[in-house]
Amino acid sequence: TTLLYTIKFELGKRMQRPPNFTTAQIQGDLRAFERRITKAVQYLEPKSYRWRILLFLSIMFVLLSGYSFITNIQLDKDFSVALALYENKVFALALFFLGLLVFTGAHKRANTSAIILARNRQVLLEYNLSCNEKGKLIIKPSKDKDV
Repeated sequence: TTLLYTIKFELGKRMQRPPNFTTAQIQGDLRAFERRITKAVQYLEPKSYRWRILLFLSIMFVLLSGYSFITNIQLDKDFSVALALYENKVFALALFFLGLLVFTGAHKRANTSAIILARNRQVLLEYNLSCNEKGKLIIKPSKDKDV
């Protein structure tokens, strides 16, 4: 969240356009800001992709071993979940690994670049700007009818 406040503060300072800033200087600042966003997204995208693959494989492993667990389960009077999980160690291990991934925040790491872009869009909205999924700035039309 500190990055978000820093971006908002920097944009606020630069977008107020004091009389000593030229249009070229403001455009240069916007280009530099766009490069920073683009670089951050490019840096985070490979890591996010690896986390997505790891989560996908883990979920598939849980589903396949869970199907085997359900089809082999024996329901009788002295059924206990702990005993059934002990007998199906593959499913228990897959479930434990998936729980560990979720507990450590892998589901957030898989979408890191999307989260950063969404936060940037919130800040940029105040200045009639937005950004695409690659981090490139999009200038939106002004809401003022006088302009």
